[in-house]
Amino acid sequence: MTLNLVTGADGFVGQHLVAELLKQGEDVVGAVQRTPPRLTTLADEEAARVQWTAMDLERGDTVEALVDGVDADRVFHLAGLASPLASFGEPVSSLRVNVVGTLFLLEALARRRRTGKTDPVILISGSAHVYGAAASRYRPLTEESPLEPLSPYAVSKAAQEMLGLQYHRGFALPVIVTRSFNHTGPGQSPSFVAPHLAAQVHALRQRGGKGAVRLGNADARRDFTDVRDVVRAYVALTDRGRIGEVYNVCSGFSYAVRDLLAVLAGLAGVDVETETDPQSTRPADVPEMLGSYARLAADTGWSPQIEIRSSLADLLEEQGADG
Repeated sequence: MTLNLVTGADGFVGQHLVAELLKQGEDVVGAVQRTPPRLTTLADEEAARVQWTAMDLERGDTVEALVDGVDADRVFHLAGLASPLASFGEPVSSLRVNVVGTLFLLEALARRRRTGKTDPVILISGSAHVYGAAASRYRPLTEESPLEPLSPYAVSKAAQEMLGLQYHRGFALPVIVTRSFNHTGPGQSPSFVAPHLAAQVHALRQRGGKGAVRLGNADARRDFTDVRDVVRAYVALTDRGRIGEVYNVCSGFSYAVRDLLAVLAGLAGVDVETETDPQSTRPADVPEMLGSYARLAADTGWSPQIEIRSSLADLLEEQGADG
């Protein structure tokens, strides 16, 4: 049986990845900032099957202790700060957690490899935000498109990716990196656009079905994939992906924010108007981000299975379940 170490296992993607691994009969060690973890989507009976352990990416000693204490066959590195918008206000935190924290992890794994101990496949969950301004010129974006990040978060993810590939080239660590485009689904924080819209639409439904929804750039188009498809891609990459390679994880379709709102409004049976929310507008942005997952499909056979309408329906249902 394969032993999987998942950093950030209590996060939005982390919980779905843990559930997928458990479904496949795998053993999981979940590394989180504090135990017991605060879980939102992982069922109690699933959580009971996970070995939870504390780790702080800003403290190299805790990262080293984690790596030394787990003879993992696969490492999924998901932990980190994930908000491009928030990174403009706290740029140092993005670099410290996403870059230096990843460096601590890679260094511990490289040292362990030098001593002849376990040599797990390492998947680093990166971001399509590294493409940044290039998205205005390349549609769809492929792994050969240039990196032109537009936020401190995007810079941190580009640096994280480069570190992973450098440790592969320099120390033969079996690293695979993703450039994951927007993803959504049950359990996502309302600070992200789709659940933010779902929460407002649900509130309108509760108040009688008509009113205004606040949003940032309603015309911004993004490539959305359901989180449950994303974690299937991560597992497939550790099984069949090429070591030292970078992969887009995306759907190949882009949707405007106003399109998401229209689908949610239709599902809820409400009549919505829109208001611009300046706090949701980024200092730098691109009109559209559209990716190609051709490399991922060719190497693993993966393709997205869950349509955006289904993802949004699940978000809306989750709002109803929460009251």
